[in-house]
Amino acid sequence: MPKQEGGVENMEGAAFYWLAWIAWTITTFLMKKTKERVYLSIFFLLLIYTSTFTFHIDRFSMNGTLLMLALISYAYIGMQTARDTMYSMFVSILLSLVYLGLYVIVMNDPIWVMFSFHFFMALPVALLSILMLKTVRTRLSVVISALIHGEVGYTIFMLDMHPMYVSGSFIFLNVLVVACGIVFLWTMYESFISKLKVKVDRPVKHVKEGVH
Repeated sequence: MPKQEGGVENMEGAAFYWLAWIAWTITTFLMKKTKERVYLSIFFLLLIYTSTFTFHIDRFSMNGTLLMLALISYAYIGMQTARDTMYSMFVSILLSLVYLGLYVIVMNDPIWVMFSFHFFMALPVALLSILMLKTVRTRLSVVISALIHGEVGYTIFMLDMHPMYVSGSFIFLNVLVVACGIVFLWTMYESFISKLKVKVDRPVKHVKEGVH
């Protein structure tokens, strides 16, 4: 049964709420008036709202946002061709193992986390997705599914030691938005460089053609 929590007051979710509200502001007020803008605005509002709910199944507890993101990421991955879906799932499983491996490092030798736990957990997953995948939507859907797989695996592993742990807690949501932020910003940088290269190469090409 779902149980509503006081998520907004939980400072552990500060990064998640800040970035989610910023994303909602951008989609609502800065994007062109299209159906995509409406869908994205509704999505970010639901993302924030569902984070205040926790679902309990026997001893397993799950944040509502994790469940919603899982359904959306799986739906997008499933809409690809069979070959792309298989590859995306392979990358997702690989990245989830990386996420679990990072948790093992943190648990056994926390000294590695010198700056920020969120960046330590998010950066390797985000960078690998950038290297192994091409489009921003595929990267984001795979990163989200990978982190969810890793988080659920970690929760199951920790059930006996921390029975009150909620899968998809605000600590996890902070890691998730940081990873997605890295992927999105890098993809925008790639797009900018690609457009800039086209603009620079076009006059150079004309000059070469004029010489000949």
